Amino acid sequence: MRQSRRRKSRQQKQPEDNFEEKLKIDFGDFDNRKKEKKNWYVSFCRKAGKMFKAPNSFKDPNYKKALDFLNWDLQPKEVNAAPTLALMIGFIIALPVFLYLLYASFITYSLPSMFLIYIGLPILIVPFMLSAFIQKYPFSAVNLIKMQSVTYIPEIINYMVMSMKLSPNLEKAVDFAAEHGKGKIADDLKEVSWKAKMGGYKSIEEALDEIAYKWGEESDVFKHALMIIRSSVIEVDDAKREVLLDKAASDTLSGMQEDMNKYVSQMKQPSIYLYYVGVLLPLLLIIMLPIGAAMAGMAISKTIYLILMYDIGIPLITILFAKNILAKRPPIYTPPKIPDDYPGLPKKGYVKLGKSTLPIWLVSGVFAVIVFAVFAYGLEPLLNPMPPSWNTAAVQNYFHFFSIAGAFMAVITFFSLYVYFGTKTKRRVQLEIVKMEKEFQDSLYLLASRLGENRPMEEALTYTADFMKGKKVASLFEKTADNINNLGMTVEGALFDPVYGSLKNIPSTLIKGSFRLIVDSMKLGVQQAARALISLSLQLRDSQKIKEKIRVMLEEITSMMKSIAFFIGPLVLGITTALQKIIINAISASCNQSTELVSSGTNVQMMTLCKSPEALKSIPSAKVFLIIMAIYVIEVTVILLFFTSKIEEGDNELSVKMSIAKTLPIALLLFFLSAFFAAMMNVTG
Repeated sequence: MRQSRRRKSRQQKQPEDNFEEKLKIDFGDFDNRKKEKKNWYVSFCRKAGKMFKAPNSFKDPNYKKALDFLNWDLQPKEVNAAPTLALMIGFIIALPVFLYLLYASFITYSLPSMFLIYIGLPILIVPFMLSAFIQKYPFSAVNLIKMQSVTYIPEIINYMVMSMKLSPNLEKAVDFAAEHGKGKIADDLKEVSWKAKMGGYKSIEEALDEIAYKWGEESDVFKHALMIIRSSVIEVDDAKREVLLDKAASDTLSGMQEDMNKYVSQMKQPSIYLYYVGVLLPLLLIIMLPIGAAMAGMAISKTIYLILMYDIGIPLITILFAKNILAKRPPIYTPPKIPDDYPGLPKKGYVKLGKSTLPIWLVSGVFAVIVFAVFAYGLEPLLNPMPPSWNTAAVQNYFHFFSIAGAFMAVITFFSLYVYFGTKTKRRVQLEIVKMEKEFQDSLYLLASRLGENRPMEEALTYTADFMKGKKVASLFEKTADNINNLGMTVEGALFDPVYGSLKNIPSTLIKGSFRLIVDSMKLGVQQAARALISLSLQLRDSQKIKEKIRVMLEEITSMMKSIAFFIGPLVLGITTALQKIIINAISASCNQSTELVSSGTNVQMMTLCKSPEALKSIPSAKVFLIIMAIYVIEVTVILLFFTSKIEEGDNELSVKMSIAKTLPIALLLFFLSAFFAAMMNVTG
């Protein structure tokens, strides 16, 4: 009896297993894809589940929906235990800090009690905030992925429309869009197509209904477009079907542009707040801290406090705020990523100067030494003559403003040149590939026209290469045609062969994806490939329009932030740094005067403005304050440049590096020059 059951069970499972294995070849193993989507949160929850006991069920059913959406294979007890582990880690970090502040405030009296109130007590909130963050993280991840995926909707709809025009088959259209599309929606299309073939849905239409309403909450345009595409299947007249499909594509593009307009409008206000936090707030604090120290009678302007505030606290808040804003930026365009072994690039860590190839660290170090010598041994003696003897006191008096500036400029020169030389060639290649992508969009019309005349692909490629002669993209078509004519390769091999393929050294996902689309459409015939090329060209044009429109609309924000990072911020901070000493001297003089008046019995009220003149003595010297502010200028400049580069070009590491390498030395130099001239004007005045 048991053997017959086992035999029956094997007979039932065998066809399904074979079919599933076949589908894994075509669509990929979804279990493996789930494993690939594990991240730090999944690992964190698994560790928490082993350490703590927690209910193995969700009180809020939205947790299960979020985990299913993210494809995170987590048990309820693991998710429920994660906030407890976060709370414990938070207390391990916060409790020692609180106990130290308590000890320093009420036992040793080395710190004023206000630090326990304004720093110690808020620190105890950190564990609970960390626990709440872990608890809500799945919902935050879902919202972020949905927001980013919405930008791929026009591309996915265009792929479906393209396939439906070639062959009015909804299953093929879904598979085609799933294979060539990007983002979570493309993954979901693959999954529903896989499930539909496995019998999980009665029809592909039923599967699309689930996708439409799943993503309809984020984009009503996407849901509407899917409905139009579905309705085109039952349209008998080819002309009317074409009209419906074109309407789905155009409506999606219009909806995308409206979403981008909303995004840009939502970006402006947070960017202004970023300026307030990163630049305006420190300027106000420079002036207010000495006044607050005098009025409160507390040493709130000690060196350690200023370091914690300017060099750690404010930059940390600024970068977190900037990353929060950037997380909402839609991934409109994926820039080419240039590998280290790209042909023509120098060996990693080396730079080519003339006919010589030298280590980058050596070249950067030589320039850094020269910069320091110019500042410390060239400019410094003009203001401070060389000391007669090199004793300790003389050396300390000798190394003043320009020596400090020279040390900072030397370090930043070394860093900037190292980044610049290590990025310059890659960035040049990247810009060439970007230019090739724009030329490629124009060449698609030519290629489609020749294919539309029923010419073979190799002839169409040769014609396009000759027509585009003088442009970089021409060599790509020429090499592809040569591979077909001279090496006897297929179109796919001529493009994608790992040794001789023309795309071997073209690090462009746009060009590679487009040619993959061309190869797939060629299987349906030359005429169908020509139609696919026309649709693809229109899609690339639309994407370029959206990218350009976002750039223009965000130009006001990025130009403002660049001017702040490059010119206004360092200039104003330098002037304010120079004025800080004058402010302290003025407050000290006022406090001393009020003390004398009180001692003579002439004025009692003035003393209330200066409870403790001794508190002003805790403020660091002008040299120390200059060092603190120079570090802050470096940090805030890097953060603002990082922010603007990410807004303009998205996830483009080379753009960020080049922007920082070119701008940071100039910003720091402006800071020191403005501080010097402001101090000189005050002295002469």
